[in-house]
Amino acid sequence: MTGVRSGFLFAWLLLSAAGLIAQDTTVVLLRHAERQSIFDGDSPLAEAGRRRADALVPLLAGFHPTALYTSELQRTRQTLAPTAAKLGLVPLVRPKEGSAALAAEILRNQRGRTVVVVWHHDLMKKVVRALGVKGPVPYWSLDIYDRLWIVTIPAQGEARLVEQKQQLAPALATAS
Repeated sequence: MTGVRSGFLFAWLLLSAAGLIAQDTTVVLLRHAERQSIFDGDSPLAEAGRRRADALVPLLAGFHPTALYTSELQRTRQTLAPTAAKLGLVPLVRPKEGSAALAAEILRNQRGRTVVVVWHHDLMKKVVRALGVKGPVPYWSLDIYDRLWIVTIPAQGEARLVEQKQQLAPALATAS
């Protein structure tokens, strides 16, 4: 009987330890910075967008991401490039039309980590829904560039979404 109790105690300790190390997954999701043209499907960043991309570095680096994701379009890649350089990370490029696949990949490969995703305002809701957010999702108009969403996915329980205004360097605010 002692062996059974020891085995039960060992199994309980293992399960308890696994619960202690299970951590939330955090996805910081933001729209690409200001682009030159809304009529060019692969428009590069405008000057204001380049300033925003540079100003985002301390904000995004402060989340201590272990992975960065962008779409294949240059405005998302350019928005994340300064942060990637600062962190020494190579962004993972995924197809713009693959919002659900992106979320599935994050849930599969990034559990317990923090990742940053620079995406497209019209597809961000698809990403957060695929990450498991069930509550209300804020609407962003075409001229909104200064927000980010933080999706927290606990090891157990429902995903939560918090919207936050980007707190950037004062130089950006005066230049815009």
